[in-house]
Amino acid sequence: MTAIPPSVVQYVNDNIPYPAGLIGCRADSGQKSFKCCEYDIAIFCGNTKSSLDRVITLKDTTLEFIPFFKLDESSYIHIQDMIMIKDYDSFLVSSLLAKLREKKYAQLLQSYGKKKIIDSLFLIEVIDKNLFKCPSLSSLWLKIAAYHFIEGILALYGIKSSPVHELEQVRGLDVKRSNIASGINYALECIGIERAGRSAVSRSLKVVRGINKMEFGSDLWLAKSQWLLSRGRVADCYHYIGKVAATYFSSKEEVFLRRYMRPIEILLDLTNDSQSNCKLHERLVKACKDALGS
Repeated sequence: MTAIPPSVVQYVNDNIPYPAGLIGCRADSGQKSFKCCEYDIAIFCGNTKSSLDRVITLKDTTLEFIPFFKLDESSYIHIQDMIMIKDYDSFLVSSLLAKLREKKYAQLLQSYGKKKIIDSLFLIEVIDKNLFKCPSLSSLWLKIAAYHFIEGILALYGIKSSPVHELEQVRGLDVKRSNIASGINYALECIGIERAGRSAVSRSLKVVRGINKMEFGSDLWLAKSQWLLSRGRVADCYHYIGKVAATYFSSKEEVFLRRYMRPIEILLDLTNDSQSNCKLHERLVKACKDALGS
């Protein structure tokens, strides 16, 4: 079992009045954490309205608190390897986890993977609509669709995506079907991984440093990116920056995206080549259909 630093256990016990446990790559025995990885703490707070989603630093240890307002099968994908730190008899998180384990994690992960690939397909219309009218916006949604696809494929192969590890997880896949392997390559091309270089990452990080102006807490994001870059993991850094940004911008309205289009273009290294994006989009759509048909 993963050893949780005593300072983390003490902080949770002293400051979190709810059941809590360690999740994420630090809790996953099958995933090697990087030194830059934070300790993700799931907090089971029921219907409480207080803001518990925050990041703190204890000496050299970073903690990110993630509130769960309900515990169901969809939650299980994210907490399957959880190590309980604090529980209460009245909440019975441990027993609920035991019941969820009977639902067969692999089947839940398969369903989750198919949902992510369907999410990618749902972006067909917005990508097509903006291909020539607003190429940068189309390129943004194409990249978001590609990240959905990658996360879905990993889940279909039994792997829960971890943003900072995701490109490494993709590299480790043993894909026998040529159409799925091609689909992964098309998705990475949509993401722009072949353009991953220190200059592109440097431009992105410059935007990240000022992105708090766009309502996003960037300290942890920046720290992980700089750690990857310092270790020569340039492609992983490029992929990770894009993954976090894509997740954030996918929840925003079009009026917001258009308002900040220029910094988004730089941050996500978007291309305005409509013809190339059109071809890549066609290939990604086919890849999604191939994956769902498997």
